[in-house]
Parts: sequence; C-alpha cells; structure tokens
Amino acid sequence: MEMANATDPRSMVTVVLQSTFMALIILAAIVGNSLILLSLYRFTCLKTKTNAFVLNLAIADLLLATLAMPFTLVSSITFDWTLPTVMCQVVAMLNSVFCSASIMTLASVSLERFIAIVYPLKYELLVTPKRVQIGIGCVWLQAFLCPCSTFVFSKFTFLRFESICTVDWGYNVTYTLIFAFVFLFVPFLITSVLYCIILNRALKQRRRIEVIRVGEIMTDASKTTNRENRRRNVDRRTKKEYKATVTIAIVIGTFSVCWFPHAVGIFCLSTPSCQWSDSFYVSTTWLAMLNSAMNSLIYGLMNRNFRNAFKSIIMYKHYAGDSAMLTNFGKETMDNKSYGNLLPID
Repeated sequence: MEMANATDPRSMVTVVLQSTFMALIILAAIVGNSLILLSLYRFTCLKTKTNAFVLNLAIADLLLATLAMPFTLVSSITFDWTLPTVMCQVVAMLNSVFCSASIMTLASVSLERFIAIVYPLKYELLVTPKRVQIGIGCVWLQAFLCPCSTFVFSKFTFLRFESICTVDWGYNVTYTLIFAFVFLFVPFLITSVLYCIILNRALKQRRRIEVIRVGEIMTDASKTTNRENRRRNVDRRTKKEYKATVTIAIVIGTFSVCWFPHAVGIFCLSTPSCQWSDSFYVSTTWLAMLNSAMNSLIYGLMNRNFRNAFKSIIMYKHYAGDSAMLTNFGKETMDNKSYGNLLPID
C-alpha cells in the first residue's frame, strides 16, 4: 500500500484548488441530496415508483459524500494516508459500495422507463411496489458483492496520485478487466440500449398523436368532443412520459460523462506501460465524485414539483398540503388515477 511518506510535488496553489473543489463537491452533494430526501419525505405527490429509484440514488450519493469523500479531501491536502491501514480498507469498501449502488440504480430506472414507454398498458402489472422494493434490494446486494469480490481476488490500496483509497487496479489485471466490464460497462451498455429503444418509441408515439390530431379534423362534429377529450388525456400522459424519460436520460447521460473517463483510467492503470500524468487521474476522480452533486441540480432545474419542494424547504414555506404545489400529474396521482407513476416535469 502506498503509504510511505513522499514529497508533495504540487504547488500550494494546486493543493488549494484541489481541496477547495473537493470541499465544494462534498457540500453540494450533501445539501442537494438532502433536499431530495426531505422533499420525498414531506410531499406525498413525489412518492411515485420512479421516484423510489431517485430516492435510492440520493441515499447512495449522500452516503458517499458523508462517509467517503471527506477522507479523500484530507488526503488531497496531506498527499498521504494518515490514518490506520484498516481505515483505508473500510473507506475503499464504502467508495466501491456506494458507487456501484449508483450505477445499478441508474440501470434499474432505465428498465423501469423502458417498461413505461414500450409497454404502458402492462406497466402497473409489471412494475408493482413490491417488485420495486425487490429491485432496490438487489441493487444493494450487488453493491456489497462488488467489494467482497475485491477482497477475494484483488486488494484495496491508497493511490496517492488520486488521493483516494480504492481497488489496486494493477494488482490483478484479469480481475480489473472483469470488474470494469461487469460493474461499469455492462450496466452502461444495458442502459444505452434501453434508452435507444425508448427514444425510438417515444418519437413514434409523438408522430402518432400528430396523425390523430389531423384525423380529428375530418370527423363528425358530434364525435369531436369525446375524441378531443380522449386525445387530450392521451397527449397529456404521453407528454409526461416523454419528459420523465428525458429527465432520467439526462441523469444517466451526466453519470456517463462523469464516470467514463475514470473507467478509461482504470484500464490504463491495469497495464504496466501506462504513462498518463497524475493530473489526468486526479481530474477523472474528481469528475466522478462531482456526479454525486449533479442529480439534485438536474431535478431542481427540470422538475416543477421538486423545484417547488426545494423552495418550500429552503425558504421555509408552509404549504397547506400537496395540492398547493402539485402539477396536473400530481393531482392525478393523488386521485389514484395512475398513468405510470412518472416524474412530474413541466
């Protein structure tokens, strides 16, 4: 383990910039994900099946920010691991568990979106609250199996050039390649394929609605009112399906942008000939951790109900009830008229 004292080659300015950036990431992740958790706890209209995965993602990000990132912050200042070796093992395990939980949660929510868009009539039958709970349980089971495999086939160590305790990627190259493939690239591949299908189906649905609108012009006046009402209901549900899918796609896309460079760095570290600079690994590690603060920003900007909930909590507003902040979708949900339990987005 890289714990021998070493001279810090960084300038004071670099140390200050790195530590400040990490401190801001931690602060943003704690505040943002806490707002998501408080919003989901306080407002009933946000308690949908899709948001169960949002809840799980926020918990994983918040735990990462509070239990693991602070040690990376200290190490980025000291350029060394100053605590006992066993603590490095624990922190590395926590990094592995929470990051893996985030990845698998995003893969799970992409499957949920796939069912909602491609098989809308079967959604309520296939995506039940019980199955959502089982799915989230499987996410955490897989997350804990991830570090367990490292203890068996590899080891955790302190990487000074990244200021982090993590897997020793060069210790067992075969394991590193399998690890990256199973826990990183397979979930990303599944998510990408599902969202390609979702996007294609969503575009077809929007075109079909436009065809229906044109066809209604030719209908009898006595039938127009009923068809118009049905058309509006279908249009509203399809619009919310589409916008909910776009929001989740942005979350997943942001995750991919933040984590893909780090995954590439893992492959480089598994080869002895890798000569990339330390600044690359520091940048990719910080970028990966930045993702823990991004999801709350995305929901805060794109989701009207989350926006209102955030304002209520930050400004300490007292709404008379959920109806004071609900969109039409929220009202439909409260009336038990479920159309897929989607994220309400304006």
